[in-house]
This record gives sequence, C-alpha cells and structure tokens, in this order.
Amino acid sequence: MSTELVEIIKPLTCLKGTWEGGGRAVFPTHDEFAYEDIMRFKLIERAFDKEPLIHFEEIAWVVNKGERAFKHWETGYFKPEPDGSIQLYVCHNTGRIEVTYGTLKSVDSGTKSLEMVFISESIRNDKGTKVALSSRREFLLNDDTLVYRVEMSTKEVPDMTHHLSAELVKKNS
Repeated sequence: MSTELVEIIKPLTCLKGTWEGGGRAVFPTHDEFAYEDIMRFKLIERAFDKEPLIHFEEIAWVVNKGERAFKHWETGYFKPEPDGSIQLYVCHNTGRIEVTYGTLKSVDSGTKSLEMVFISESIRNDKGTKVALSSRREFLLNDDTLVYRVEMSTKEVPDMTHHLSAELVKKNS
C-alpha cells in the first residue's frame, strides 16, 4: 500500500468513534418519519498503514409517539483510490449493495471539519428490495457534529430526490 493512499484517507480518521442523533426521512413513495441514528466509524490501527480502510455502520430506529422500532442497518468501508478519490462500499440489511466514489471537498484538521460527497457508480438490488437506481451521500463534519444527507433515485422516482438527513453528535472516540 502506498503512502499516498494513507494520506488520502487520513483526514477521515477524525470520524473515528460513535455518533448519535436523529433525523428525518422523506420520499415520494412513503410518509415522512423521524428516526434515531447511530453511526460508528472504526479502523484497525495496526493495519492502517498497510490497508487504510475505515469501517462504518449505521443503525436507525423509527420514532413514533415515544415508541422506537428498528428500521435499517447498513455497513461498509471507506477505501482510498490511487486517483485521490475515496470509494465507499455500502451494504444494506435489505439486500442492496452500493459502490460509490467521492472526494474530500474540504478539510480543516485544526477545527476537525470536512465535507465529502459520494455518488453511486453501481447499485445491486436483491430480489424483494425496492429498486434504487442511483444515490448521493454527503457527510459534513464540524468539530463534534456530523450532518449526513442522502438523495436517491428509484424505479418509481427516477429523478434524484432528497431522502434522509440526520444530525449526529460524537459520543466517544
């Protein structure tokens, strides 16, 4: 693994830890709802120089009238590419797998802030899964607050449309 690849992904290490908060989901094919969200970012410290990957998982629960019900779970990896982009693999519990590419749009290590945008290159929808055609994911970090947004297009809604937005606060490293 090259030193350049480690340098590409190194700014993302400020995401390491557990982030919790809430968000709203909306899409033309379903009613809007509030959800609680947990994101975890991990790296294997001893392997980072040889294999600079950051693992993430996101778990969401629908919140309705004080009741909380499991909704969604996804996991994946941020992986640097030689061209300076970062690949984000996302695997959903529903049977969808996304391969996305993105870049760091801005980074300030002094204030622990960054902005990343990922656009899907390919999406695999398993049978029984609502068919997603494309996705766009945005991560905005400002100190200990992480804003996460998702847009997508589907078979039923072919134009890229806002779907999720959440604001998370860092709970631990």
